[in-house]
Parts: sequence; structure tokens; C-alpha cells
Amino acid sequence: MTMAYPHLFQPIQIGPLRLRNRLVMAPMESHLGHADGSVSPEQIAYYRERALGGTGLVVVEFTCVDGTDGFSSMAPQLRLDNERYRSGHGKLVDAIKGAGAKACIQLSHAGRQSRESVIGRTPVAPSAVPLRSPYLDTVPRALEEEEIHRIIASYAHAAGLAVASGYDAVMLHGAHGYLLQQFLSPLVNRRGDAWGGDFERRLRFPLEVVKAVKARLGGRALLYRMSVADFLDGGLTVEDAERIAPRLCEAGVDAIDISCGSLDRVDVIVEPMSVPEGWRLPMARRIRAATGKPVICAGVMRWPDKAEQAIADGDTDCVSLGRALLADPMWPIKAQRGDAADIRPCTSCNWCIRETGANRGVGCAENPRCGHETDPPIGAFGKGRRAVVVGAGPGGMAAALMLDQAGFSVSLYERRATLGGNLLTSATPPNKEKLFWYNDFLQRRIEKSGVEIHTGVHVDAALVRSLAPDALVLANGSRMAPLELERSGNLPVAPAYQALLGDIDLPASSEACPILIYGGGETGTETAEFLAKQGHKVVIATRSDACFLARNAEPLYRMQLLQRIGANEAIRIKDKRVLMAIDGDHVLLSHDGTSEVQPAAAVLLAHGLVADTTLADELRGSDFATISIGDAVEVARIGEAVRDAYRAVHHLRRLLLCPEPLAC
Repeated sequence: MTMAYPHLFQPIQIGPLRLRNRLVMAPMESHLGHADGSVSPEQIAYYRERALGGTGLVVVEFTCVDGTDGFSSMAPQLRLDNERYRSGHGKLVDAIKGAGAKACIQLSHAGRQSRESVIGRTPVAPSAVPLRSPYLDTVPRALEEEEIHRIIASYAHAAGLAVASGYDAVMLHGAHGYLLQQFLSPLVNRRGDAWGGDFERRLRFPLEVVKAVKARLGGRALLYRMSVADFLDGGLTVEDAERIAPRLCEAGVDAIDISCGSLDRVDVIVEPMSVPEGWRLPMARRIRAATGKPVICAGVMRWPDKAEQAIADGDTDCVSLGRALLADPMWPIKAQRGDAADIRPCTSCNWCIRETGANRGVGCAENPRCGHETDPPIGAFGKGRRAVVVGAGPGGMAAALMLDQAGFSVSLYERRATLGGNLLTSATPPNKEKLFWYNDFLQRRIEKSGVEIHTGVHVDAALVRSLAPDALVLANGSRMAPLELERSGNLPVAPAYQALLGDIDLPASSEACPILIYGGGETGTETAEFLAKQGHKVVIATRSDACFLARNAEPLYRMQLLQRIGANEAIRIKDKRVLMAIDGDHVLLSHDGTSEVQPAAAVLLAHGLVADTTLADELRGSDFATISIGDAVEVARIGEAVRDAYRAVHHLRRLLLCPEPLAC
């Protein structure tokens, strides 16, 4: 029998470390640890699940080597700068290795990418160069000579504790703007002593750290995560990396883990969904050629075909899976058995980044179990019971699948002719096509399930009562927010999302008579870009200042969206406008108390949505368990809808089984 993806599942030797395959779990902050920086049971379960999924090497998230000034997170960050933390790491290592993977720990010092509110003092850096980022604004102080030696010793001490904890390898975090990269960067390191200035002196600190750590590893592998380009004017380039990486390897590094960026350019660290798969591979190939050592490369490789080809072509030796393993911990096993279509796809929506950025535990928009691996299994508590789900958007489809998993006889109702709901609305605008991956995944799962589908059905209270369900999940979504508007004439008017779904035919437009979109949120701006791509001329009229366009969109995606909108000659913005009336072939806008006439070929409304509670209100007091989820509760994102579905199923398990915790 031929193995699916033979290059991916070929063993590899990295220095003294032998891996069962070429798949590596990338280090990603989980915010699941204890407040004191020690390992928690939740963290152990989180990593164990991904090791069980078949990954060859699990790299544990950035771990602080120096509690004095090395922290880089407002939420609990792991640390290994003291003997007291070794026990927790030992348990974590046992869980990872017991599940079949090798265990590596990433050691980190934040330097200027720390916060005074976290460390209680001014952050340190090679030089006192301010950091001006949307995520952090700080002015560090320059490290003294003796402090540099102390930090080098801290890295070595942490490496010794890692060995004592049982780790198979250590990775140094020399990417993403942390201290090792700060010393290398000509933008940040402006010292005039032996630790900075020219290339050789900027390289000294990373080389000293590598040598000190290697000396404590006792024959274990040393990996180095490196931003091979920071994409800043005057900053580090891939040409610099081609000079730096061989020197690191000469000093003791066994493999280079390819990454990019810093806090100044987070969009090249955790790329938005518009970035194509495998975009870092050309850089990885260059570093591989420059060093002759194995390289590990991430960079939005979401599917086994892409990863297999990257290794077969010699671009990289291993593929690092980050967000992809949040979405589906079983990615490697599914790939190995040739079932790539069953992989729950990461769409680069960055819901995970939003969660950790808000100092919550890691989560995934598509995998509600992510970060909750200690939750009890759903179980077959629904056997002999009937469940009805109203609405087949992402939350409704997820709820139907989990209820089917729980043993219910499930009926899923959708008023449109197809499943998908707002997932289709979200996936249709330019550069968001990856969301179709998730829609296709859910529909494939539903086709294989026992869920009974009813499309093109308007569900009312009478229909629900006639079905007599044991459980009802309302995922019927939202409706347009009320809008007081004078209307006359026959100018076409419709919700903007109908244009995205293809439910309406728009007339021709021109510069003089454009399509007017009222509302500058995410839907309004995305619809404008969608229509412009079709050849329309568009005006966005928004009540807010233009700086608030798409204000609730994922930040990195929003940054690129606004750049595209601003550069698109087919789209004009009229901010601080209120739509007052639609009259014949034009609309009336109010601007600073004055009336403005704007000709229009059609009007698309994107002024906002509100939860549709009509059906829930009509069914209040019914004798079956009813739970509303997603936009039927509060208009939010795909992740909230899927999370609500997961919580609803667990709530139904408790509600229907009524477990009694005490007998006294």
C-alpha cells in the first residue's frame, strides 16, 4: 500500500534528534498557564491532544528565561528560570512524549517587547530605541554590559532546566522582534561597544547565547527560530539572514525555523487570510542552501498537498503547523491516512489571535474544543431524543453536527435554498475565499452525518411545536437594524448582504450614478470592494469618520482591506453622512446639518444588524429545551457562533441528564 504524502511522513534527523515525520507544531502562546508562569493541567491537555494527532515534534510556546525583565505577555506566560517550574514542565514533557511526539521548548526574552505594567520596570533593549506599534508603544532603556552577561547566563540556566525536565530539544526565539532579533537589527541595535554597531558586533549576542545554551544541552538538539526578514525599511533582509544563519549553525544550531516580522509588522507573523499558502518557502529555500542544515518553515501551509510539494521540491525539510493545528489537532493523522478532505481547515481568520490578544485562553473559530481540552466528551446523551436546529449558518451547522454526534435525531432547517448562511456572505468578498474551505468542510461532514436537511423552509412557532422536539437550537441569525427613511420612486434598495449572496441583480452604474452603500462597517466596505471588482462604481456613505471604516474587522485583515479600498479608484468614501431619504434617481444625505443630493443606480443597506429574536419570543414558555446561539443572541463573528453551538450542546447535556453531583 502506497503511503499518502511519503515526503511528509519520512523520518528526519536534526542533529542528535530523530523525528518520526516532517511535521512540527509551531510555538504559539496559549495563555493557558497558571498566573505564576507554571504549567497548568489545561496546558498539558492542549499539547497532548496535538501530540496525539500525529505531529513529529511539539514546540512548547515561548517560555521566559528571566523573570526580571524578560516577560512578553500581559497574560500568564510560561517561565523556566527557576527550579520550582521544572516539575510542571516534566509533566508536560511526559504528556507530549507519551502521546508519541518529541518535545521541544522555546526559550525567550522579550527585551523591548515587554510592558512596564508586566515587569514593573522599564523594558530593556540593546539601545533605547522607541517601539511604536499598534500593539505596544514604549521607550526601553539600553542594557548595561553586566546585564547582557546575566541574560546570556539566564538562557543557559533555562536550557539546563529544560534538559532536567526531559525535553528532547531547545529552540531559541530569535524571531518576531524579541531580544535576540533586537541585537541583530540595525534599526534597534545602535550600540557603539562590543555588542553592536557593525554586522559582526550585532551578531555577538546571538552567538554567545547559542554557545552558552549548546553547552548545557548534553547532546540534545538546538533549534533557532529566526525572522529572516522584518519587512521594515532599513531593517533585516533575507540577504542578511543568508549571512547570519550559517554563523548560528557554526556556533551550534542544528536547524533554522523560518519566520518573519516583529511587533512593527505583525501582519507577516500571523498573516491575514489574503496571504497565499507557502509564501515563505522561497526564503526557506535560500536559508537551507546557505546553511546546509535542516530548515523548518511555516507560512500558511494549510493542506498536505502544499506541504508535501514543499519538501519534495527541496524548499524546506520540515513544515511547521501553527494555526492549522488549533483548527484540527488530527491534521497529521488525517493526512497520513489520505483523508485530507476531512481536515478542519484553518482559514487564517485570526480569531485565535484576537482571543490571546484579549488575554483570554487560546481558541479557534472553527474548533470550539481548542483551549478546552479538559472538557468532558459530548457523549451519546441524545439517544432516543429529537433535536431541531433553525438556521444553517456556521453556528447552526456546527450545532446540528454536534447534536448528531450526541445521538439525537436532528432536523436542520434553513430558509434559503442552500446551507451556509452568513458564512457564505463572509467568504464571498475578495481575498476571503479561504472561508469557503470551512463551509465546504461543514457540508461534507453534514453529508456523512445523520442530520436531516430542510432548505427553503420558513420556520415559525407553529411548525416547531408540531415537530415536538426535545431540544431546539435557534441559529436563525440577525435582521437589518431599524432605519427611518423616506422613500419614493423606484430606485432599487436591498440589504448589502443580498448583493454578496447573489440574491439581487444590480443595474449598471457609473461615476455619475454609482451604487450607494450606506454603512462603512465590514459588510459595507467588503461589498464595495466586491462590486468594484465586478466593474461597478461605488460610493460608501458612512455616519462615522472615515478612520472608523470596518472598525470591527480583524485588525490585520482590516489594515490590508483599508489599503485596498483607499487605492481603488472605483470606490469613493463619503463620511459623516446620514441617509435621510431615497427620492427617484438619487438619495439625500445629511452632512453637518446640510442636505446633499447624491445620484445613485441602487442603494445597498449595510447600516447594521440586530439579533432576530422573533421566533425565540414566540416560543417562550414552551416545554422543550430552547437555546439561542450566534447572531440570534448577539451579532458577532463566526467564532462566537461556533463556540455558542459547542456550549449549547454541553448545556443540553447537563439540562437533559440533570446529573446530581451529591447524594446527600
